Amino acid sequence: GTRTPHTIPRSVYGGGMISGGSSSGSALAVALGQVPFAVATDTAGSGRVPAALNGVVGFKPSRGLISTVGLVPACKSLDCLSVMA
Repeated sequence: GTRTPHTIPRSVYGGGMISGGSSSGSALAVALGQVPFAVATDTAGSGRVPAALNGVVGFKPSRGLISTVGLVPACKSLDCLSVMA
C-alpha cells in the first residue's frame, strides 16, 4: 500500500500509479509473473482492489467457504481469505 516504511509498490501500468492497498505487493507479484497466484485477506476490498489495479483477478469467496482458522480478523463478520491470479 501507500502507508509503508518501505518502497511503495507501483502499478504495472506506470510508475506514477499506485498498486492498491494492503495486499498490493501480492497483486504486483502476480501481475509481474513472479508467482502464479497469491492469497490475501479481504475485509473491504484489500484483496480485490490491488488485483484490479494491476490487471489480475481477485476473488473473495462467500464467507465460510474457506476456513479462516489462524486468521487474525480485522472484522470477524466480513474477513475472508481471497485469491489473486
